[in-house]
Amino acid sequence: MQPAASRGAGGAHGLRRGGLPLGARGRRGAALMLLRARASAAAAGRLCIALALCALPPGGAAAQGRTATDADGPPPPGAHLQVFLLTAEAGDAIWERFGHNALVVRDTLAGTDISYNWGMFSFRQESFLTRLVQGRMRYWMQGRDLSDELLGYRLQNRRVWMQPVLLTPSERQRLYDDLRRTDTPEHRFYRYDYYRDNCSTRVRDALDAVLGGALRARLDTIRTEHSYRWHTARLLQDVPWAFAGIQYVVGRAGDRPLSAWEESFLPTVLQRHLETLEVTHDDGSRGPLLGARREVVRAERPPEPETAPSGLLWGLAAGLLLAGGVVVARRRAERGGRFARAALGALAGGWGLIAGLAGTALVLSWVFTDHVFWRANENVLQLAPLALPLAVLGPAAAIGRARRAAARVAVGVAAASAGGFLLQVLPGFDQVNGFVIALALPVNLALAWSLLPPSEQPPLG
Repeated sequence: MQPAASRGAGGAHGLRRGGLPLGARGRRGAALMLLRARASAAAAGRLCIALALCALPPGGAAAQGRTATDADGPPPPGAHLQVFLLTAEAGDAIWERFGHNALVVRDTLAGTDISYNWGMFSFRQESFLTRLVQGRMRYWMQGRDLSDELLGYRLQNRRVWMQPVLLTPSERQRLYDDLRRTDTPEHRFYRYDYYRDNCSTRVRDALDAVLGGALRARLDTIRTEHSYRWHTARLLQDVPWAFAGIQYVVGRAGDRPLSAWEESFLPTVLQRHLETLEVTHDDGSRGPLLGARREVVRAERPPEPETAPSGLLWGLAAGLLLAGGVVVARRRAERGGRFARAALGALAGGWGLIAGLAGTALVLSWVFTDHVFWRANENVLQLAPLALPLAVLGPAAAIGRARRAAARVAVGVAAASAGGFLLQVLPGFDQVNGFVIALALPVNLALAWSLLPPSEQPPLG
């Protein structure tokens, strides 16, 4: 809502077009023109999408490359169906960074193209925030008209690919029956897991079920060099706060090398793996699972990154900068600088608050949430719950109070941090957390040194 003064000014002066004032009618006319322009843009988008869909292979069993009927006999069940894999590349929102996919069924008898996707959620669903924190998100599957789905991707500037899934008529019919059964209030909801049970793994599992487990039998035997952490860092590398947060909360479970089956939690990765497979069908025939891909929605954005940064240098730069600020503030405070004492207190208190809350939240998540990939996390030694008292003791020590208590806490925090770093040489302590160590260890050591009494401070060189 606008303030009354603003509304009054708008009413008095009106909007302007070509230097002429417009009153209420003019404003309504301008709004109507804007709506018509948007409708025209949507219509143009639908036309482009319709042309792209027309370019896809026509309906029928032969187009899918599998047939199981005599030319003179009646068509078998499923002969009127076509199945496509839809793969959407990344968008701008955090939850769009990992891409999306769906299974599309074209029914040539009904004249429909329905896209079935398992990525539906709502910010307005009951207890959304609580479920998010607890790792108990409730997602659902929904079928919707393909042209509407593609228009949404076009408006989001997301590149979309479609390619036929080369199934026999009976396999297509079974898949279609499974999709329609899932797209009901009794079966569409599921407990979402960002790595193990998401939109892409559901597409994978649906295809695997109709192929009698052939996908898993093959993909489980293919080992990759990539982990959940690596893929997440790759796709979030240009969102610093998300990159840093994921590096902190994901524990050792996120560093295990994945099989191709596990790696298919990402839509574009699933697409690449399926494009390499040949499968045996229920009629005994054998051949590729996917046909050629076709770009049905173009986008003006670069393709997703192929490499993942470690973040080590950025973490070290930030850690040394903060540590240097702590050391400089302490040395100037020794000379009686009032501002330096305040700065030292703010740095010690602020770091203690952030590190302590982060560590406490991480430990609590192991007990009270279903975020299984956050457990057994060595980062709790870098941003430790033990640091939380520094939120109070740090500022107090900077003004000459509780110095010994603050020093003891700071030394304990630094010892835990250094111990976490040294543990990296031992078997079993191989979490990929160099970014967090590089950020936290210099600050923890600097605070411990700065809060010690001058007589106990080791020389800095």
